[in-house]
Amino acid sequence: MSHTLPPLADEPRWTGVREVMGMSGPIILGSLSYTVMGFADRVMVGRLGENALAAVLSADIASFSLSTLFMGVTAVVSTFAAQCYGRGDPRQCSLYCWQGLYVSLLGVLFGAVLYPLSGPLFGLMKHTPEVTALELSYFRIRLLGYYFVAAMSGFSGFFQGVNRPGIPTWAAIAGNGVNLGLNYLLIYGNFGFPRMGISGAALATVIGMAVQTLILFGVFVSPRMDRLYATRASWRPDIVRMRELIGIGIPSALSMFLDVANAWIFVSFIIGRFGPVQMAANTVALSFNHICFMPVIGLNQGIAAIVGQWIGRGDPARAKARTYTALRLAMGYMVVMGCVFAVFGGFLIRRVFDPESAEIVRLGHRLLILAALFQAFDAVNITCMGALRGAGDTRWIMWMTIFMSYGFSLPLSVFFAFGLGLETYGAWIGATIFIMTLSGVLFLRFHGEKWRNIQIFTAPSA
Repeated sequence: MSHTLPPLADEPRWTGVREVMGMSGPIILGSLSYTVMGFADRVMVGRLGENALAAVLSADIASFSLSTLFMGVTAVVSTFAAQCYGRGDPRQCSLYCWQGLYVSLLGVLFGAVLYPLSGPLFGLMKHTPEVTALELSYFRIRLLGYYFVAAMSGFSGFFQGVNRPGIPTWAAIAGNGVNLGLNYLLIYGNFGFPRMGISGAALATVIGMAVQTLILFGVFVSPRMDRLYATRASWRPDIVRMRELIGIGIPSALSMFLDVANAWIFVSFIIGRFGPVQMAANTVALSFNHICFMPVIGLNQGIAAIVGQWIGRGDPARAKARTYTALRLAMGYMVVMGCVFAVFGGFLIRRVFDPESAEIVRLGHRLLILAALFQAFDAVNITCMGALRGAGDTRWIMWMTIFMSYGFSLPLSVFFAFGLGLETYGAWIGATIFIMTLSGVLFLRFHGEKWRNIQIFTAPSA
């Protein structure tokens, strides 16, 4: 396909921007939907008190980090679907999606194994008994949704890979709408529903994910999708392609798990040692930061699909050019958001969370000022990570994550928090230095173009 295009140097200036935003725009909208949902979740739970607010972030990160062990495998459906789509092999796209759905079944088994282990796991964090009890009630209910987490990731990867990013977006909006409505009913016990508190927030999330998964499955097997991609005929397990998916997906899953587990250790084992007030301030700051970077996660997913498609078409130069376009967009947005945090952080915390303690506002604003410093660097991290995943460079990402997160990031945060006695603020200083350093490592890897030589397929096209 690339031979019908003008030389890259002769492309109109806005061609790359249109392609990046055409793919990423709907994904960003879906990411914003998740962000608003998570933010509303914490605001609604926050009305229950600082213990509930402290517990929900720790339990949510624990649930998400463990789910990445299989969700990360299904996420690379995007890489395979995009490269198959780029090389003009549509039936293979749905075949890889089905293999992802079978891998998702591991989530059910994993959730069952984790349930009895969750008590000792949260006991290791040494939080107050009140916070630990709330964390357990939230986490155990979230285990029920592990299949849906992985299946949604696989479906979304398929639709993004075949240039249909709007489908998972609308499914996400519908599922999050259900989640939000059930939050109002189940957290507070409105309209005759039981008052479940933090457990109600967890149950609402699981039901919302189930709704989203059913919508995606319905569209996936619809007559139109079947006509274009043979989605109904590709359902049989395929050991060769499942092995390909797992081969690229396991490093992706491990890097996702280790990255999120790093955040979990940061929140639960470092910040958690400094009491509910500092945990609550950390939750508030991370909630605002989440709003900032989730749209860039949409760019991450969009550029992964775009890079995969251009590699499938045999045009890695355009894959690189589109990544740099996405990088400029991400950095511009994140710099603006960082300025908002630095100037208006205290005001936003007071208006949105209405915390019981003035210390939460003071510390939360200081953390947001630190967050403002690393926004542009985080844009580089998120964008380059997506591009490398789209090229299938997941093994390098895995080893880099192990070294940078556990050999550099955590020791640095521990040193500033405990060694220098700066507590939560010190932990964030360490995290800021880590994010800035990581951006250089990822950019150099992508710019060096070793990803051009990666071959993800072992089986011939059907």
